[in-house]
Amino acid sequence: MLSKKDNTLGTLVHEVAHLLRIHIDRRVEPYNLTRAKWLALGVLDRREGITQTELADYLELDKSTIGRLLDRLEERGFIRREKDPKDRRIFRIYIAKTAHPILSELEQVGDDVRAQALSGISKEDQEKLLTLLDQVKKNLIIAREDS
Repeated sequence: MLSKKDNTLGTLVHEVAHLLRIHIDRRVEPYNLTRAKWLALGVLDRREGITQTELADYLELDKSTIGRLLDRLEERGFIRREKDPKDRRIFRIYIAKTAHPILSELEQVGDDVRAQALSGISKEDQEKLLTLLDQVKKNLIIAREDS
């Protein structure tokens, strides 16, 4: 994907992702959160009860990093870890009740960032953009599995 053009797929995706990361970092800083913690909370809010390993895989973080991240979230009262009733070696992660108010605020942060990023783009084009990016993702997953 290297090219002398500035608007190649790889360059645009990289630059958009970079700008989103910067914007999100600024928006979650007042909550004393990092993007990784914010993402972890978002995943847990949608997939409550997953294991530390599943969360690490989803976020593409190593197990020790996810362990430290979860320690910090637990210390702040955002999550709780419970041993799996079928396998005591496994911990399942749940959102703590005390975290729900801040999760609502963080959901609004996500909505605001999304609205800013998609400003000036019609709803129809927004849907098409997401559909096209999803297809690119699927194509790359298939290509990775085939190689």
